[in-house]
Amino acid sequence: KQWYQRRVRGDQIYVKELENFKDNDQDVGEIWFGERTEQKLVNWLVENVEKDKPIVDIGTGNGHLLTLLAEEGFINLTGIDYAASSVSLARAVNSEFPHIQFLCQNVLEATGEAVQRHHVCVDKGTYDAISLSSSSATDRIAYKNQIHSRVNPEGGYFLLASVNWTVEELTNFYSDLFTVHQVLPCKQFTFGGVTGRDVSIVAFKPTVRQLAGS
Repeated sequence: KQWYQRRVRGDQIYVKELENFKDNDQDVGEIWFGERTEQKLVNWLVENVEKDKPIVDIGTGNGHLLTLLAEEGFINLTGIDYAASSVSLARAVNSEFPHIQFLCQNVLEATGEAVQRHHVCVDKGTYDAISLSSSSATDRIAYKNQIHSRVNPEGGYFLLASVNWTVEELTNFYSDLFTVHQVLPCKQFTFGGVTGRDVSIVAFKPTVRQLAGS
């Protein structure tokens, strides 16, 4: 799980990637899950979301996903990451797009005004990293609740990409707070008679929480 180790050691890695970017502004650092997956997310957003709708990238890393969205004309973009060095790198990479806001924030611990509603929450690797942590049993539930509190209940989306979980597993885990809107087509492979995907990408829509006694 090389990319997971990158998340665990995020601060020192992003410091190094920022140094590399300063030496060569064409080197933006690693693209989590690869450019093909990232482009699938961008294409879906272009096709399904108006350019002025607020979008947040959860665990933004180098902010490259938001770079692509800004190039497509999206104007209300935010990236959050727990690593301050990630935020510094993302701001440097996106210096020509001052309308992109980058915040240093731990999504599992955010409360109050730090939890803002967005039309779309995008996750490309953050849930996977949380799932592999030593406290995943509680953190996964906390993360699900956090995302639900951030997605606009009126027409909003949670766009999730995972290399650790199948579409069925993601659907089951999030089913109490989200419904599946669309499963994006991805490259498939067969091993031992079982067919799988190289990445699972699901667009969820939030459900309305039921109040006790209702």
